[in-house]
Amino acid sequence: MTAKWTTVATVGYTGSVSRQENRAAHGAVCHLQARRGKTGIIGRRVNANGKHAEVGEPFELNDETLSQWQAIARAAR
Repeated sequence: MTAKWTTVATVGYTGSVSRQENRAAHGAVCHLQARRGKTGIIGRRVNANGKHAEVGEPFELNDETLSQWQAIARAAR
């Protein structure tokens, strides 16, 4: 894990991820992203549809959730 946002897994769109909705980004996929922060691992969700993106607020990502995201990525291969 680096200080740069990295997509851990990609899942289908399930709903808005930000208070500042970008409806053009809805309907395709959601990237589950993580990076190293000052106090641990930080996660966020990013809806993407073509060139449109809706970036969710960063949140502390616990080991269990990161493991779930990694399992999703392995299952998708």
